[in-house]
Amino acid sequence: MALQDDFIIRRTRDLAKILARLVLGKADIEYQLPKENAFTAMDSLYQKLTAMADEGHINEAENLLLEEEEPGSLEFFEAAAAFYLHLNDYEDEFLEEHQYSREEVLDGLKGLGEDYGVDLGGMETWI
Repeated sequence: MALQDDFIIRRTRDLAKILARLVLGKADIEYQLPKENAFTAMDSLYQKLTAMADEGHINEAENLLLEEEEPGSLEFFEAAAAFYLHLNDYEDEFLEEHQYSREEVLDGLKGLGEDYGVDLGGMETWI
């Protein structure tokens, strides 16, 4: 199981890099909260999502993310991708304890890419 989870973790990170290049024209997802308290609405949403997930409310956080989606917003895309990468960093036990799986993390990131026009059809065999 651990070997399979390690493989999914790497696939998720690789997919995030591919999406960063295709959607953002960047090498990686780099969403960071400002050090000062000059948060934008997106910063506040990202902070709320990660805090909810850290408290074990992963499904609820993902539902909020989907409710707040801003189609076409690159800032939203990067915040959402960073959220999935944040989930990807959790230990397997934490995810299992809170009824979430590595596959759901990968699927969430795939769905985000599709929402932003990235057709993963030809890449499904390795993603």
